[in-house]
Amino acid sequence: MNALFLGLSALEDLVRELAQASEVFTSKKAGDDFFWQKHLTDGSTALILSPYRAVQPLKSFFFPSRQTVAVYPDHPSAPLRRERPTILWGAKSCDLRSLAVMDHVFLNGDFKDPFYAERRENTLVVASDCTGYRESCFCLALGINPFPEDHYDVSLSEVPDGLVLTSGSPKGESFLQAHGNLFQPATPAQLQERQERRGELLRSLGQKLAAEGMPDKGSHQANVKRNFQSPVWETRAGECVECGACNLVCPTCHCFLLEDYERTAREFGRARLWDSCQYKSFSRVAGGANPRRKLAERVRNRFIKKFDFFPDTAGLYACTGCGRCSEACIAKIDIREILKELASA
Repeated sequence: MNALFLGLSALEDLVRELAQASEVFTSKKAGDDFFWQKHLTDGSTALILSPYRAVQPLKSFFFPSRQTVAVYPDHPSAPLRRERPTILWGAKSCDLRSLAVMDHVFLNGDFKDPFYAERRENTLVVASDCTGYRESCFCLALGINPFPEDHYDVSLSEVPDGLVLTSGSPKGESFLQAHGNLFQPATPAQLQERQERRGELLRSLGQKLAAEGMPDKGSHQANVKRNFQSPVWETRAGECVECGACNLVCPTCHCFLLEDYERTAREFGRARLWDSCQYKSFSRVAGGANPRRKLAERVRNRFIKKFDFFPDTAGLYACTGCGRCSEACIAKIDIREILKELASA
């Protein structure tokens, strides 16, 4: 389908129409941060497109931090909770790339996770261009442009007086066709405006990363491999307080543990909870053995997983350059600084 244009006057009509049958999530501004919030059509929530990614990772919608996966003894397999369709309005490119990682883990192996699969199928991802960036952003250093290129259903680009929309999947094309009465073909001038805005942001972000001395996007795997015995891991472990915040805010971290809990006097459930590879207990096995007893080994393992293991197994980095981990770290450990240290070692 060719690019379409949606005027601002019709935008509220579209979202109001969507909210009748779906749970629509849009951006909420708080200071310089943006958060996902459920959009209400009673006027209590504003319809905005954030200039950069939200604080919460997109994985929260597909891989909740706590989720019941079984109930015993009456229901050995917990039924999937059929919810209203979900529409995510304004997902950014770094989070789109995270979906490629999460899909690889939960959908592309020998076993397809039914909980993740149901939520992915039941969600329409409406992506939007970044029109700005945070100080912590470094997506270009991972080969990711700050505008939608893949793993979206519909993309939005702001232009004067409206939005340019394109479909990125059969689901997205069906969505645009279903609401076709609100759209008109995008003009060459509007497409040119989109291209110019994207180019301007690319130049600005590229200059920022060059000034910071970020390594080339193709060098990270070799740098991590070469520095397996580097003292950088001990140095950074000395700063780390093992809180696990970097894993919890990361859009691609997917490790979990299973916990049994009592539901009633005669029934218990099994829940899946997010876990952190920075916790000492993460690698501990029966008998108390632990192959990564030292924190430095766990810090190193996090980088090996993201910049070596995933390129080998999935053909992409398990880091999207969103910068959330650097912002969340109470010890102020910046992933960009570690990548630069590895490049210069």
